[in-house]
Amino acid sequence: MLAAPDRLALDVADVQALRAQAARGDKAALASAARQFEALLLSQLLKGMRQTRFSAEDDPLDGGEAMQLYRDLLDQQWAGQMSKGRGLGFADMILRALERQPAGEAAPAGRSPGRDVRPAPGSPEPRTAPAVPRSTAADPHTATDFIRRMLPHARTAARDSGVPAEFILAHAALESGWGRYEIRDAQGRASHNLFGIKAGRGWEGAVMDSLTTEYREGLPLKLNQRFRAYAGYDAAFADYTRLLRDRYGAASQAGPDAGAFSRGLAAGGYATDPAYADKLQAVIATVRQAGVQA
Repeated sequence: MLAAPDRLALDVADVQALRAQAARGDKAALASAARQFEALLLSQLLKGMRQTRFSAEDDPLDGGEAMQLYRDLLDQQWAGQMSKGRGLGFADMILRALERQPAGEAAPAGRSPGRDVRPAPGSPEPRTAPAVPRSTAADPHTATDFIRRMLPHARTAARDSGVPAEFILAHAALESGWGRYEIRDAQGRASHNLFGIKAGRGWEGAVMDSLTTEYREGLPLKLNQRFRAYAGYDAAFADYTRLLRDRYGAASQAGPDAGAFSRGLAAGGYATDPAYADKLQAVIATVRQAGVQA
């Protein structure tokens, strides 16, 4: 008789409960938390090994996004199984370090408990977008330069789509980190893809691969995805205009309502980040403060 399937190796509810227990100095909770962290490390190791073995073109098991999600979840389950018992020893090392730190002691300056002080380069909160840090704040000089360079393209797209130019500029700014994290290839060549538009199976143009974070069942997953590449920004904005018209009718018909535009994109599946609409509205407000009008 088959045993009931295991729960997800990295269970969000369990993590929250362990966090509360560990804060009270529960040694059993500390041990469980260390075991969870070892499973996370193993999951990342398995994912790296898988990505190194095959390219997107010659992976015989490639079956699209559904297969990628299955493999990511399977790696997490394997990591959970491998970390049981004595595991690989990481959990014991983490536990010894935690037990040496007195209960309630604050983490060193510049760090938060359980996180590396060094941010991953270009770490995101993306969706179908590349690994972009989605902070709604922008350096004034960076924002001004981005708006100046992209405003002519945004105005052309606004005329063709009926979407206010400041909305289009803000969407490009959010997806590309005000142009600082535009998708580039290994040689540094620009994709001109400021909107994080994926290259689906029907796309016949140029492509570039980039690491992205997507949310599945509330969990952030790092995935290597293929994105569209363009000869210039004019082509990128024109393709974005077609995408709005064909797939995001609620957003393209929102008129001057920034909230309706942002919610229309999120509801239409443009992003998997649950806070995407709020972030986009914040960037629209920043662009409007710069005096950009439709």
